[in-house]
Amino acid sequence: MIQRIVMCKGGVETLDYFSAELADAFTELGFSVFFHDLNHPYESAKNLCSFLKQGKAALVTFNFEGLQKEKGIYRESDGYLWDTYGVTCYNIAADHPYYYHEQLSDLPKQYFHLSVDRNHQNYFRKFYPEYREAGFLPLAGMPPGPKKDGTDQNRWRRKTVLCGGAGIEMQNEAVGIQNRTERPIDVLMAGNYVPLSVCEPYIHQRDEEYAAFYQGILDELIACPKFTVEEAAIRHCERELGEISYEQLRITMNRMLFLDLYIRNYWRGLAVKTLAEAGITVDVVGKGWEELPCRRPDCLRIHPQTDTENCLRMFGASKISLNVMPWFKDGAHDRVFSSVLNGALCVTDGSRYLCEQLRDGEGVCYYKLEELSDLPAKVQYYLDRETARRTAAEAGYEAVMHSHRWDSRVGQLALLLP
Repeated sequence: MIQRIVMCKGGVETLDYFSAELADAFTELGFSVFFHDLNHPYESAKNLCSFLKQGKAALVTFNFEGLQKEKGIYRESDGYLWDTYGVTCYNIAADHPYYYHEQLSDLPKQYFHLSVDRNHQNYFRKFYPEYREAGFLPLAGMPPGPKKDGTDQNRWRRKTVLCGGAGIEMQNEAVGIQNRTERPIDVLMAGNYVPLSVCEPYIHQRDEEYAAFYQGILDELIACPKFTVEEAAIRHCERELGEISYEQLRITMNRMLFLDLYIRNYWRGLAVKTLAEAGITVDVVGKGWEELPCRRPDCLRIHPQTDTENCLRMFGASKISLNVMPWFKDGAHDRVFSSVLNGALCVTDGSRYLCEQLRDGEGVCYYKLEELSDLPAKVQYYLDRETARRTAAEAGYEAVMHSHRWDSRVGQLALLLP
């Protein structure tokens, strides 16, 4: 039985943070964890080999980190270290599979794919049947990070969660205290904004016939945001070209990533703009917001892109956290769960999975993209009613604390290990 876990660090900062949360929980369960440093590949690989020689291990990674023929763990002559040492590889893909078409080739023999959305899982099964999928593993939330003095204010939280119900009253009391403190930010939107103009050259990269084809897909997603990008795109492809093989379609979808980028940022920008132009101040943290067309720029407070720890602190300083799903129609984003864990009411569009997990008023307030004109009234209602906002924010806390942290996801991962 596997008792040794390899994870990666030195790639994307957010993924490093997720991995650290998983590593803490794996360690609590008795696993030995080794972090392979992607920034110091050869030195780290020496220690990695020693770790792997000591017993059977599994790689648990995000977004193909450690699976892209990186230095130190891959040689043309020998292949991956993972195959050399019989390592089972579990990759949690935090985006849609069509983003990873190039990565989904020449992978280790024991590769298993995990999806953060059930639609992603279905797509992977259909379009990449040559690989094994290991199921649905939604993204998870994180409570406040370590204080600047280096002390970890949440270590007791991890232990009480793993030990069961003994710490529940302490958890709820802690959140109550947090909600009684001043929250200087009314509405926070954490995430980058990509101006739609960035996508325009891709829409018009060929001729006007292609441009009209792409615009038709986007028009459908704007008019009916309940559809996934692949549903609309494949429907238009088959209408124009007839039946197409899955091999052709998966290449075509990868070449149309700009449609996904466009539609995500169309709605993200419009949600923020709708609130700002209604006179509601929105703090936005991330790149690109200076380029959002808005008639009330005085209602936008722009903060530079920051790290995960600071984002969590900003959730903890916010009354309301605004979320627009990155087109997850049957999954959930970590922003939702992290908002609840940090005491902010998350105002978000829904998904099938998220609505199964949290009812309206349980840490979340749902709005519909197709009824975005109602969003300012929903937000203003909770800004004007502090007690109602606190009650709603706290109502989902216990459910998220026990079921939607990375601790909880480790339990599912542990069941997969041979």
